[in-house]
Amino acid sequence: KPLRKKHGGVLLEIKFNWEKILDSELSSICFANSLKKINDKNVLIVTSDKNNILELSYSSDKIKEQINNFFNSPIIDQIKFKKFLQN
Repeated sequence: KPLRKKHGGVLLEIKFNWEKILDSELSSICFANSLKKINDKNVLIVTSDKNNILELSYSSDKIKEQINNFFNSPIIDQIKFKKFLQN
């Protein structure tokens, strides 16, 4: 039996269609990193290498709405933002 993550297909869909789901301004500065189940809620982890995580977090409702509209169902309950650290 192959090992598969619970939300692997959904996360792959989100990553593959990231530019289609979000406008070009948002999709160019952040990307979907992982999808986790926390307290029975689907939490999308979005990372960015820019120093605008705080400003980006103000767009979380917009991002969540656009993803859920893309799938025509409430896939994402919450979005968390992380700074992508480069070496």
